[in-house]
Amino acid sequence: MSPYISMIGAGWLGFPLAKTLINENCKVFATTTKEEKRDHLLALGIKAEILIFDNFFLEKEFTLPSETEILIITLPPSLGKQVNLEHYKAILAHILEQTVKIKRLRKILFTSSTSVYGNAMGILTEEREIQPQTNQEKILAETEDFLKQKSEDYDLFILRLGGLVGPGREPAHFFKNKKDLPGGEIQVNLVHQTDVIEIIKKIIMNDIPQGIYNITADEHPARGLFYPQRAKERGMEEPTFIWGSEPERYVSNEKVKKVTGYTLVYPDPLFF
Repeated sequence: MSPYISMIGAGWLGFPLAKTLINENCKVFATTTKEEKRDHLLALGIKAEILIFDNFFLEKEFTLPSETEILIITLPPSLGKQVNLEHYKAILAHILEQTVKIKRLRKILFTSSTSVYGNAMGILTEEREIQPQTNQEKILAETEDFLKQKSEDYDLFILRLGGLVGPGREPAHFFKNKKDLPGGEIQVNLVHQTDVIEIIKKIIMNDIPQGIYNITADEHPARGLFYPQRAKERGMEEPTFIWGSEPERYVSNEKVKKVTGYTLVYPDPLFF
């Protein structure tokens, strides 16, 4: 029997994920910040509510459906710049307070980012110590630690996503009109929306061990190759890079592939 899934955040990733899950005969509840998206979700048979993460969110009444078996949280630390970053953990805590009342909850999935590895070098596996540098990276790292202090009543999956590419997110625009950028040799850590959705579906529908999982493409071309090629293919001016001597550094996806048995639809960013 397909599970009842509640999704906090039906944005660029959450919206197509919700559509995929409803097509798998799951029952889905999703939150969004936009009325038109809520109406679209409702038309698809997805129970949906408007949820605005402003500075007054913590004072609002919010209840997750009691039938929830899987909770997916897909909220970026900026929350669309609706709140200050320091409120992020408090918002997550407010949401998680609801899980105490949900007796059927089996899994929580939280979408983090491979950016938490910060300046760490080499092949970055889930066992490597993270080195967050920016404020947003630190917020994600703190949130991961916070979520680990969880109830034993459900499994926790922390999904560290690479840079997201797919409909509406064209990497050719990332360095538009830029010249002589340092670090041409630095390897990209990207992943296609389709593969993220399919891996999340695998975790939901199968008996997968809880834990931290990196989700990136198999290949990690140098950005000095990837971004000019991407721009050229789309008829845009190509950015230029200065190549240096940065050591090898990329995020490994071997664990998630081994555990789920998943083969990526888009293994190489050069062919996204």
